[in-house]
Amino acid sequence: MSKKIVLLNEPRPPADFSFKCINNIQDVLLEEPRPGVKVLRRSKEGKLITQSVRLNNNTLTELTNFTQVMERVLKEPSRLSWIDLSFNDLSSIEPVLTVFPNLSVLNLHGNSINRLSEVDKLADVHTLKSLTLHGNPIESEKGYRSYVLSLLPNLKSFDFSGVTKQDRVTAEVWRRMFVKPKRVRKKDALHHLDEVQSDMQLQCSDSDSTLSSDSEEERQEQEQLRAMS
Repeated sequence: MSKKIVLLNEPRPPADFSFKCINNIQDVLLEEPRPGVKVLRRSKEGKLITQSVRLNNNTLTELTNFTQVMERVLKEPSRLSWIDLSFNDLSSIEPVLTVFPNLSVLNLHGNSINRLSEVDKLADVHTLKSLTLHGNPIESEKGYRSYVLSLLPNLKSFDFSGVTKQDRVTAEVWRRMFVKPKRVRKKDALHHLDEVQSDMQLQCSDSDSTLSSDSEEERQEQEQLRAMS
């Protein structure tokens, strides 16, 4: 019984589609995964039983239909936790990579990502623990490591280097120094200004009413004094 439990809990080998000259994600459907040391099991429907996919060292430039292809290849695509897309020619981090609820490892090193803001797309992937981006043009950007770590507080490893407490402190300091607060939209600012002006007008109106009331009381008192004299 104990042996069966160990086997059930044992990590599954990845579906390895590396070095296949794949330039379109749909080409995966025409390929067989590379054999590994451990046998990659299949379901009765022929789908691969694994939580890891290797697509590194191909010629991918975009990931159109990535989700649909994974649904056709994997038995349980929602359990996908490890994706290797390193050494392709991707110029962006496509939102399709954020739809897998158990994604914890994402390798994107050695691609052509040239905008640091692309990392913003991963901000809501709270399960992500390991990320690689070195070997992309963004690596030369000022504050590269601090920017990524300030945006992804749950990372334990970045570019194959463990994230330390000092890294977190540095990232937080960098964020305070360089990340500008969100600008107020002009429409919202004008609306707020109208509210302030309206309040000021009400206060002025109340003040005029009070002064008018005080003047009337003084006039009545003066008339009473004349009548008594």
